[in-house]
Amino acid sequence: MISEELMETFMGINLAVMSSLLGFAGIVFNIMNITVFITVGFSDTTNISLLGLAVADIGVLFTEIGYSVTYNPLILQFIPFETIDAVNYVVLGTSHVLFCRIAGCLTAFITFERFMCVAFPLHVKAIVTPTRTILVVVGTYVTLVASTLPQYLANQIAPRFNPQLNVTVVGIVLSPNADQLENFTLTVNIVVQVASFVLVAASTIGLVRSLASVAKWRSSTSSSSQSLHISGRDKQLVKMVLLISVVFICCSLPTVIGNLVMVFVKDFNVKGRNKKLFEFIVTIFFILDAINSTINIFIYLRMSSKFREKFWSIFLCRSENNLKGLLK
Repeated sequence: MISEELMETFMGINLAVMSSLLGFAGIVFNIMNITVFITVGFSDTTNISLLGLAVADIGVLFTEIGYSVTYNPLILQFIPFETIDAVNYVVLGTSHVLFCRIAGCLTAFITFERFMCVAFPLHVKAIVTPTRTILVVVGTYVTLVASTLPQYLANQIAPRFNPQLNVTVVGIVLSPNADQLENFTLTVNIVVQVASFVLVAASTIGLVRSLASVAKWRSSTSSSSQSLHISGRDKQLVKMVLLISVVFICCSLPTVIGNLVMVFVKDFNVKGRNKKLFEFIVTIFFILDAINSTINIFIYLRMSSKFREKFWSIFLCRSENNLKGLLK
């Protein structure tokens, strides 16, 4: 129902324009995030997780910028299409999915941690320590990188003979067991994506219900109870995590549906008969991934006074109060 010319036009806008602009802006923003988190310190375990999330977001955006470069028609004048296709699929595509999965898992961990802090405040502090949080973040990276290695092994970039052109070009060379290796990585990716999405959604619902329960309890009694008390700063942190989770859910839902379609429609993939439609839809997913990886800095500035104060002092060399005075 969509002509190939129209799909090419939309893909060009999505990849060459939207993804590149969001990618460059998002990388700058996430470098700023990392700088602020390192400066603030890691006494709060959430800062450790948010730092790991910012690194994953940079990976997501960097691969999108790579796609915007290789999609430029001028590149074809210097590099054969087979080589560009190999780089897009093996290097950029696989790495993009990897960083998206890492970002999803860390978002799930952050949301679940905040839910535990609200639901069980007396116990979670002893369980979720800075050391354990570092282990979770590093373990997430190591586990997902290891699960992606079969994909890299299945499709290698090397010289191969093209009988149609009667020349040897650099392209994709499949390993003998490429199908099994790819299926393993694809299965892990889908399971991880669906699981992280469900965990974020469930933790978000749990957070909302826990906050409602605390508010109801506080309105019905004037006595104090440490088990149900939430400080104003913790409330702001919970609201910030809730907003991050909602953005993640909105941006990830179409991708989750698309990956499930890949499972049941065998030709809906980069190597199937519906390759062009698949690539067109993926460029839309790229825009959503870029938005999800770029927007966090605005959430931090709006919801976290500590982040906001440190941000102004680092990048504008002024405190927030002095900045407000200048604006007046």
